[in-house]
Amino acid sequence: MFKRIFTGAATLVVAGGLILGADALSYLQTVGSNVRQAVKKEISVEFELDRIRNEVTNLMPEIRRHLETVAEQSVDVKDLQRVLEERESALSKQKDAILTLRQDLQTDRQSFVYRTVSWSRSEVEADLAHRFESYCTAEECVKRDRQILTAQKDTLHANQRKLDTMLLRKKDLIVKVAQLEARLKQVQAAETVSSMEVDDTQLARVEKLIRDMNRVLDVRESVLETQGQIQGRIPVEDATNPAKGDVLGEIDSHFGLQTDAAAAGPAADPVL
Repeated sequence: MFKRIFTGAATLVVAGGLILGADALSYLQTVGSNVRQAVKKEISVEFELDRIRNEVTNLMPEIRRHLETVAEQSVDVKDLQRVLEERESALSKQKDAILTLRQDLQTDRQSFVYRTVSWSRSEVEADLAHRFESYCTAEECVKRDRQILTAQKDTLHANQRKLDTMLLRKKDLIVKVAQLEARLKQVQAAETVSSMEVDDTQLARVEKLIRDMNRVLDVRESVLETQGQIQGRIPVEDATNPAKGDVLGEIDSHFGLQTDAAAAGPAADPVL
């Protein structure tokens, strides 16, 4: 199957080269770029966020390997430090012995006794020369190892700083991924709200129902008020009509008639 795919691709390349000539490579590069851009456009933001989260998770093996390297270097530094301290202590003892022999040889004595054993001056001189040579060799080794220890410490400190930086950057990436997740949720919520469609006809129908209900309630309230007036409410708001005057007097005055009391005139004074 792979052989057929390879053969087909090779055939297309050869055919494109024959048809397009020297511009075939440029066309192929342009097509490849367009395909990559089209594929990227089809990738969702959610998928990209998952990919970023996986990339952050994949950092842990590298950080763990670096952590193991730092731990091994730390152990090596401690071991070399301990060995150097032991060798420097031995050098200090060798130095004391060399200075002791040197001080003895400053005298005119021809023989020396050390731990009940007698040594001639020449033997002591030879032993001192051998001790001093060994001391110088050991001292050079210690100096070289001290330089190695210094270099190892510098490397260890550099790797520790790098590890600290990696851990801090990983934590920062975790925070940024969490922020991206929060922003994505906000955008998704906003998109959900904006994509909601409400039928205007339905809204108008509900508004008409509300208006009709308000009218029904208005009518019922008006009926209650009218029933209260019919059932004997005191019409305090109506002005009372003025009482009518003397109808007979108004008629007599209108037609020029005189009543019996007016025709009789004033009453006579009673006889005393």
